[in-house]
Amino acid sequence: MIKVLADQNLYQLEEFLPEDVILTMFDPNTGFPETSGFDALLIRTVTKLNPITFPEIPSSLKFVGTGSSGSDHVDIEYLKTNGVVFADALGNNARAVAEYVMTSLLLWREQKGKSLSDYTYGIIGVGKAGTAVADLFDSFGLNYVLYDPPRAEQDSQFKSASLEEVLQCDILSFHASFSKSGRHPSYHWLNNEKLSSRSFELIINASRGGVIDETAVSMSLDSGLIKDIIVDVWEHEPDFNPEFTKRAFIATPHIAGYSEQSKLNASKMVCSKLCDYFGLQCPPTKDLYLNKELELAHLSYSFEELLLRLHPIKEYDAVLRNLVSRPDKATLFQKLRTDRPYRYEYSFLKLEKKLLNNFEDLKKLGVKTF
Repeated sequence: MIKVLADQNLYQLEEFLPEDVILTMFDPNTGFPETSGFDALLIRTVTKLNPITFPEIPSSLKFVGTGSSGSDHVDIEYLKTNGVVFADALGNNARAVAEYVMTSLLLWREQKGKSLSDYTYGIIGVGKAGTAVADLFDSFGLNYVLYDPPRAEQDSQFKSASLEEVLQCDILSFHASFSKSGRHPSYHWLNNEKLSSRSFELIINASRGGVIDETAVSMSLDSGLIKDIIVDVWEHEPDFNPEFTKRAFIATPHIAGYSEQSKLNASKMVCSKLCDYFGLQCPPTKDLYLNKELELAHLSYSFEELLLRLHPIKEYDAVLRNLVSRPDKATLFQKLRTDRPYRYEYSFLKLEKKLLNNFEDLKKLGVKTF
């Protein structure tokens, strides 16, 4: 009998595990859980695993999984040296992140009176999320370059743009993993040196806090070298920078990858790897991926109004801005990430045909008809 200890916020986790698994949930807000006697531990990015936070790994623990695409919150080598297998949910939220970026750009276009086709885009970090962003940019006919030297070193089929090519772009969208060491550290990648003689229409960070130097970006905003920023991840998250928040065109609490489908994907992927490791059979879960039909044709919407009806990005933005002067803003930041219902990705939304036909951009996003 396998005993699993899991973060209570891993979405519908029990649906993805065999019935004979003994599942115990813990609340990450109450501190690091007691893991003795458990065979597997399933976490999210809010739980840090390293020799300091987890100095004594119980002999019973053989498997650690994170329901997230990134793994910089886990010291994987530390687990490995203690005989613990690690698994992530790489790519679970790639489409959701891409939709966040494209939704942000469309709102920027609508509110600023821009034409997205007038600009060149640099996608920095071309893993699952960056690739999904490129796919959506293709749907909208946008001109972009892909920058990912680490991938180019590992993948002979991939060619990265040069540093100069990506820095010549008008808009940068960040999707790099976080690292402070190695051949290609991403910490403060966008810094004073790169910003000193260049201007950008827009910077989007939906990767990891610390990939952009918030102080350097603020200085470029002051000088007008950067016109706008869209920020979903923060350097000292969850204790985000209030002043940086106020300067953003859109500011959200690390929810770019949050959707009903991405959360299902995360639980499914990490449970599948757990079952493979322990030789278990995972239950079928296809029926959990549902479509949502919205009857809105009887109402009068502008494109921006309809887009915001389908994506809660500005709801998150408004609530986050209300927290900037709160002394408990870090705690409330975390609650924002767990206490709100997840949105549906566009391809799981259906509108009446006569309404959808009026908005070609919604079709490009993947919205379907019923």
